[in-house]
Amino acid sequence: MEEAISKALKNYFGHDSLRGGQQEVVERVMDGVNTLAVLPTGGGKSLCYQLPAVMLDGLTVVVSPLIALMRDQVEVLQRNGIDALRLDSTGTEKENEATIDYITRSKLKMLYVSPEWLSQSSLLELLKTKNVSLVAVDEAHCVSEWGHSFRPSYLRLAKMVRKIKPRSVLALTATAGPSVAREIRKAFGILKRDQVQTSFFRPNLHFLIRPCADVDKDACLLDCLSDPSSCPAIVYATKRETVESVATMLRNVGVHARAYHAGMTAEARSEVQDEFLAGKTPVICATIAFGMGVDMPNVRTVVHYQPPKSPEGWIQESGRAGRDGEVSKCLLLISENDRALLKNFVVAQKPTRRAVENIIGRFFSQGRRAVVSHYDLSTLNDVPRTALDILIARLEILGLIVPDEGSWLWCHAVPLEPIPKILLGFKPAEQKLLKPILETRQRVNLTEVSGGTAAEQQKLMLLLSELNASGDARMKFSHSLNHYRIRKQPDRLSQLTDEMYQVILDHAGDELSRVESVFAIATSRKCIAVSLLAHFGEKLAEPCGHCSSCLGETRPRKLPQTPVDEITPEELKVVQQVVALRKPALASPERLARFLCGIHSPGMMRYRLYQHDHWGLLRRLSYEDVHGYAKAQLV
Repeated sequence: MEEAISKALKNYFGHDSLRGGQQEVVERVMDGVNTLAVLPTGGGKSLCYQLPAVMLDGLTVVVSPLIALMRDQVEVLQRNGIDALRLDSTGTEKENEATIDYITRSKLKMLYVSPEWLSQSSLLELLKTKNVSLVAVDEAHCVSEWGHSFRPSYLRLAKMVRKIKPRSVLALTATAGPSVAREIRKAFGILKRDQVQTSFFRPNLHFLIRPCADVDKDACLLDCLSDPSSCPAIVYATKRETVESVATMLRNVGVHARAYHAGMTAEARSEVQDEFLAGKTPVICATIAFGMGVDMPNVRTVVHYQPPKSPEGWIQESGRAGRDGEVSKCLLLISENDRALLKNFVVAQKPTRRAVENIIGRFFSQGRRAVVSHYDLSTLNDVPRTALDILIARLEILGLIVPDEGSWLWCHAVPLEPIPKILLGFKPAEQKLLKPILETRQRVNLTEVSGGTAAEQQKLMLLLSELNASGDARMKFSHSLNHYRIRKQPDRLSQLTDEMYQVILDHAGDELSRVESVFAIATSRKCIAVSLLAHFGEKLAEPCGHCSSCLGETRPRKLPQTPVDEITPEELKVVQQVVALRKPALASPERLARFLCGIHSPGMMRYRLYQHDHWGLLRRLSYEDVHGYAKAQLV
């Protein structure tokens, strides 16, 4: 076995040996054993499934939410002569159809797929007919509702994997503490003895902390980047505005830096990422949206311009430095004002009970089937997608709802043949339904056309899909709708609302405790690496020897704090003027407070309120204080 592994490793990947932990994982997978690999960022998780994939007879399916990772790995594998393809949201309809066709008629070696794609019944049925030797589940911590990156698509993943009946399952993660690891093992039927975990400690990473007032952060950052050996560097900030301002500041002093955040177009983000990977841009200023699945081994510095939201985020984002094993800096700039900033995000994003009631009511007011728009549920109720995902996942766990096939709200049909010719073969009733959609040449509301019921919408979608597949008409669908079967109506809607709202409160409390953990580590005298690893249940035999604590750098117990000016009479007058506009999107104290604090919530984004002149007027104040002012004005 070892000889065969070594030969394949050299022939396909050019490596002479595996790293610690990789050998154990690969041998288990080759023996058909379900395995959990908990390896730190940069620990070589990808090779744990790529190497068995080229050695095993059948197809290896890699499930990952990281589109950048899938794209890059597939390109590299193809260059190495390994037959690999991917299915994700970035592929065109033509590309995806070609991939499905190739899977159907050939012996594909590796298929990378997003969890959402795997949930499509047609792909699942196809994979059930194939000899699937391995399913590798990347970012497996997403299965845990109480992890730091829960994804509802992972909730159903274990069930779908069982339907495929692979020879073995490999779950991989870089950020699983003991409780999250336990949930992963339970979901995928992995024995505790088959959890392979290497140390999260990477001796080449030097954790440094600089307590400094907000006005001094630019100088600290410039001092860190002044050494040419500090680049390439990633500078993380919490808010998009901060990302942009820091990038501008660096450019103004001659440092070639670019911004990267979720507010940019996909094309712009790809351009920035590609330039960084090519070495054309030495410094990236980003929100945590940057770095997931990006394989750049020589990042020399990671700076947290503002603290991460959790110890998991701290160690994962810092772990993007020094993947080549060379010494790299992980610098945290921190002030007491940052505590209020991070708490603001948690408290401000917490949905109201009324919002939770509206969402639950939408599901259970439609009869035996519910058709909902996740976008509308989120933006109209100003509820973050994470909180919405948790609510829907809970309803699934309770057995109240079951996901069904989806549909679209809008369709723009462009006939490519004469309409009478296109409609040949369809039944008279079907022709009557399709003809107006083809004739209007404008966007059509499919909910109105179908009559509004879930069953009729699904029938219409099947017809339109058939029409699209024929090539006689080009369809452009938009605004996805999610369908759910209602298995059971709640006994008391108000009681269910209370229970779901308590779940949201519990999650908010959990997030706040993680914020406090970050500040506790930052102000402690203990070795930073020891403190971070303790969060993952790991004990270091001795201090790291090269973090700020081990180097004897004194840090104040009380972090620097910049005094914040109270609201002025002029600002209060502006708030009154905003209230007088009577915008529905600002009709509650919570929404008005988010607007005044400059917090990018779903409602703010839907109505583009971030473009308003008074957006973020009181961002210097705590959300709780601004909420008090907002409440007084809306009485």
